[in-house]
Amino acid sequence: MSSSRPASLPFSKPVIIADKMICAGVLLSLGFSGVRDDFSMVALYILLYPYLTSRRQAIRHLLAVSLVACCWFFIAKGQYGYNREILLIGGYTVYPLFAWAAGLFGVYLMYSCWVRIFPNRTLTGRLIFFVVLYWSLLFGSEIVACHYFHFRNIATANYAGLPLVNCIHVPGWMQAAYLLNGPIYFLICEFSGFADPNIPMRAALPR
Repeated sequence: MSSSRPASLPFSKPVIIADKMICAGVLLSLGFSGVRDDFSMVALYILLYPYLTSRRQAIRHLLAVSLVACCWFFIAKGQYGYNREILLIGGYTVYPLFAWAAGLFGVYLMYSCWVRIFPNRTLTGRLIFFVVLYWSLLFGSEIVACHYFHFRNIATANYAGLPLVNCIHVPGWMQAAYLLNGPIYFLICEFSGFADPNIPMRAALPR
C-alpha cells in the first residue's frame, strides 16, 4: 500500500549534496582573502537555498527570517566592524544582516528534515531539538570563523567571549540575543503555521 505522506526533498541525493556544498562553501570562503565573505553571504541568501534546491515552499520561511534579521540589524548595527573589507551601506556593514538571515534559514531547513525521526513530537520537544541544533551550529561556526579563519568582529573584540567556547565576543545583551534569535524564529514559524519547507509546494497544498 502506498503512503499518502508527501515526498520530502531533503532525501534526494542532489539536494543533500547541494546543502553540504552551500554550507561548506560559505564557511570555507572565510578562510580565503580572494573570496569576499559578504558577497558569498548575499549570494547564498538571494539565490542558493530557495531556488537551486527547488524549495519554493520555503519562501515564507525566508521572508520570516528576513524580518528577524532586519530587526536584529537595526538594533545592533553599530556593534559590527570586521577585520576584513566588508560591504557598507549607510556606514554600516551589511554582512550580519545576510549572515543571520541565511544562517537561521539553513538551520531551520536542517531541523525540519531531521526532526521527523522523533515520534510523538510536542512543541516543547521540537523547540528543545531546534535549540540544541541551533546552538551547536552557532558555536561551531563562531569557533571556526574566529579561531581558525581569524574572521573577527573587531568593534567588540574587547568583550569577553562565552565561557567554555571562547567565542561571540560581544556585550552580554548581544550574547543573549545570539542564543535567543534562533528560538524566536522557530516560534514564529510554528505559530504562523508554515508548512514544512522541505515538502514540494504541490504536495503541501490542500486537496
